[in-house]
Amino acid sequence: MNRLKEETLKLCDPHFHLFRPNPNIGQVKRYDAKDYFTDMKLLPTQLQRVSGIHVETVVGQMPGGPFIDSVDETRWVCSQLSDIKAPYGIVAYVHLARPLKNVEHDIEKHFEEAGNKLRGIRMILNYHPTDPSLTWSQVEHDRFTSDTHFHNSLGLLRNRNLSFDLSCHPHQVEDAIKALREQPDLRIIINHLGFLRNGEDQVHEELWRKKMRSLAELPNVFMKLSMLWFARHNYTNNPDEELFVRNRVNEIIELFGHERCMFASNYPVDRARDIDIPTLYGLFLKWTDNLSTSEKNALFHDTALNAYGGPLH
Repeated sequence: MNRLKEETLKLCDPHFHLFRPNPNIGQVKRYDAKDYFTDMKLLPTQLQRVSGIHVETVVGQMPGGPFIDSVDETRWVCSQLSDIKAPYGIVAYVHLARPLKNVEHDIEKHFEEAGNKLRGIRMILNYHPTDPSLTWSQVEHDRFTSDTHFHNSLGLLRNRNLSFDLSCHPHQVEDAIKALREQPDLRIIINHLGFLRNGEDQVHEELWRKKMRSLAELPNVFMKLSMLWFARHNYTNNPDEELFVRNRVNEIIELFGHERCMFASNYPVDRARDIDIPTLYGLFLKWTDNLSTSEKNALFHDTALNAYGGPLH
């Protein structure tokens, strides 16, 4: 019998979203907890979802831009997920490049809503100097990681036992690492395979590879194996593109180790790319068929809990 069919693996999905329309993500269709759990019921039978991490959808905030109440998002998400009664954690949005008292105030507000379910903070940094399509909404520049306030805020996250989700392009990693090195005890989670980008040349791939190696040298850095269509848009139905993505995923696992890598759904963003749950997780299982049970447990469950501060409730 195929070993894959003999074992059931616990799954923590460490990167999913619930959507309400907001100015930064546009007039997307509402996607609430019932929608998400309906999708996750389609998981391959080898996987049993037991917990997950909701990641903010505020994206960015800049002076003069539309204000999005990130605390209200945390409140709404907690009300949605509490009704389902499945263990979860929250990664909330806080603008970290501000005076520490402002950052502390916002974090306290998130704690008031989420309690110990608040596990981390994400402030998206994706910015491109010449291609507006690669600058995320209301991310006004690429100098945040050199900002003294930002550095101080990372220290605050460490002191509050919160993680930091790093979302940036490969060309931004070098500056980010300068800030990260100051916080060896802060858990850092790199989003989406480090944003290896479809349609770029070999120079871009080598830049990505070099920066991923630099990140892997920091023992407190973890990697999310997610949003893989960003690397190759048609990897789920094109064998050559699937092989490319699979090889890059294996390369990252080799760099970071199974204990610092985690698969994630990135739903409903990947859903909008017509990637369904059976296909997405079917590929994850296919790519890991030759691994030991302990290595699979890390990639599908254990790493996520370690990165986000322990068991979820």
